[in-house]
Amino acid sequence: MRLKLMASLVEKILGATSDSDTPRADMFLNERVLSIGMVLPVAGIVLGVGYFITNQIFMIIMAPICLIAGIAAIMCWKNQTIRIVSDDEFDYTTMFGKTHRYAFADITGLRKNQNSMTLFVGQNKVHIESNAVMTKQLVDKINEVLKQCT
Repeated sequence: MRLKLMASLVEKILGATSDSDTPRADMFLNERVLSIGMVLPVAGIVLGVGYFITNQIFMIIMAPICLIAGIAAIMCWKNQTIRIVSDDEFDYTTMFGKTHRYAFADITGLRKNQNSMTLFVGQNKVHIESNAVMTKQLVDKINEVLKQCT
């Protein structure tokens, strides 16, 4: 319960609040990624402080790793999205906030990886995490194009 309250507070601060009725994008990462992104920096700080108390070398090695991983998780949660612009095009935003516009007709394939999927769009790749939330409309558009490819 406390983590959910903190998650909604961070959502408000980052300006990416989500209403339960309307998704914030046609593909976005769920709140679990945000929760991980909130816990890892705290763990990094605790490990950093713990190093000065115990002088165990693994703590000073793991502290920046946790901090960087936490920041990366928050950036992915906030930025990595797909939004359908029209019946023919969609916008893909990377974890760093860079937006690319692609045409559905340019989709050439889909590869399922162990923990994600890669959507091939022309010469480019669109990364979709396994825990991403996708609207039915986006899934139907992708499946429609993939059926035409085979």
